[in-house]
Amino acid sequence: MSSQKFPRKKYETPLHPWKENRIKSERELMKKYGLKNHKEVWKAKTYLGKHREQARELLAKVGTANPQVKKESEQLLLHLTRMGIVAMGASLDDVLALETESVLSRRLQTLVYLKGFSSTPYQARQLISHGHISVGGKTVTIPSYMVAKNDEGDISYTMQSPLTELSHPARPKTDAYKAEPGVYKPKAEATAAAAPEPMKREPAPAPAPPATPPATPPATPPSTQTTEPAAPPAPPAEPAAPAAPPTPPLAPEEHKTAEPSPAAPEEKKKDKKEKEGA
Repeated sequence: MSSQKFPRKKYETPLHPWKENRIKSERELMKKYGLKNHKEVWKAKTYLGKHREQARELLAKVGTANPQVKKESEQLLLHLTRMGIVAMGASLDDVLALETESVLSRRLQTLVYLKGFSSTPYQARQLISHGHISVGGKTVTIPSYMVAKNDEGDISYTMQSPLTELSHPARPKTDAYKAEPGVYKPKAEATAAAAPEPMKREPAPAPAPPATPPATPPATPPSTQTTEPAAPPAPPAEPAAPAAPPTPPLAPEEHKTAEPSPAAPEEKKKDKKEKEGA
């Protein structure tokens, strides 16, 4: 039993509060969708968990002849299709394959950002909280408001909001909306029509090796240059003397010691006689 002052809690907390993998995944969702805290992730998980639990119970009773099973299955799929969570013609198996992002993508904050009314998800949350966004002509100040598929095209700025002016600095730089207030144009179509086709870049040619210029001596300034007389030409070189013929090698007999000639003892005798006569 709940009261107006203390409403019933709309989310279920995780069984273990300090699991690292779960905390990391929740922080990534908070950063991607611009959520305020972990409670908003838990609300989306609780909303999805109730519908998945109902789908499991109905799948267990499909083979029975109870007509209530078919009626509840059609109502569940009709509700999820109207909210844009599942596609038309989905089955109960598709409901069991849903993830938390399927619910977070249907929040008003996410759709305001995706339609180009804001530059970031955090700015979309601020615009909604300050009363600048309306759905079907009614101002909505709840960022977690679940937008139905039929109301998705009725999201616009409120008539009293100054953001209806195209020149307002708080509007996105690439504004994809018409000048009439409250009428929007899908961002993807507007950017595709306005932006020119990207130019095809050709591959740059390979750089050629730098040419080495011929080495030139440094030029001296004209004031320091001095004119010197040219040196006289060198005299012509004298012809080289003819080379001496090579001496033939001596025979083996010539290398022997020369024997004294027979005239040598006669000369000695004469010398002795002259000495004696003197």
